Amino acid sequence: MLAPSYDLPFLNRWREAITAQRHILFALLASFIGYFGPSRLPLREAHEVPITPIDRVMPLIPWTVFGYVLLYPFLVLTVLYLVLRPAALRPVAYAIIAANLIGGLIFTLYRTTVPRPALAATGWDAEILRFLWSIDPPYNALPSLHAAYGIIIAWGFIKLRSRWTPLVLACSAIVVFTTLTTHQHRFLDLVGGAILAAAVCLYFYRRLGPWHDRPHW
Repeated sequence: MLAPSYDLPFLNRWREAITAQRHILFALLASFIGYFGPSRLPLREAHEVPITPIDRVMPLIPWTVFGYVLLYPFLVLTVLYLVLRPAALRPVAYAIIAANLIGGLIFTLYRTTVPRPALAATGWDAEILRFLWSIDPPYNALPSLHAAYGIIIAWGFIKLRSRWTPLVLACSAIVVFTTLTTHQHRFLDLVGGAILAAAVCLYFYRRLGPWHDRPHW
């Protein structure tokens, strides 16, 4: 007896789109070596990012670690959304790839760090933040790629004029702001990430298009 077959056209579209865009997706995935790689380099001198008045008054809020790690599902869901829209995927992916490569070069040539404060708080949120600190070396600070990714994605959705743009803007703002409340970054890191994002977006978003190659939702 033959097993029943289920026609899942939407999943089939996704599978076909991922196959068609596999080269861009592979390049995008590989570029994250620029994000994670330099922090694992052998011990080298690290320069502390200067502290600003904003950093002096910014409290450490352990539960905002969830906003910080929101970046990772946010990136995945963004790619899954855009893979069905190749004309929009290309500029966003190329901008992230460029940010990773430029950021990785900066991290390699001039290592920066943000010292972590003592964490006296207890509770599950504090334990999760401690775990994050234990697996994420305190380097790759300036520019903040968390900030760069948030801006690149938000800018891309604004250009795409997606119905999901307000939600994307909110998620981007959370990701960027929680880099400060988790003390993963300082304000100057965010400035550097914003400059990096603006540079790659201005280059790729102006040169690649059109953005609307299929109806969007």
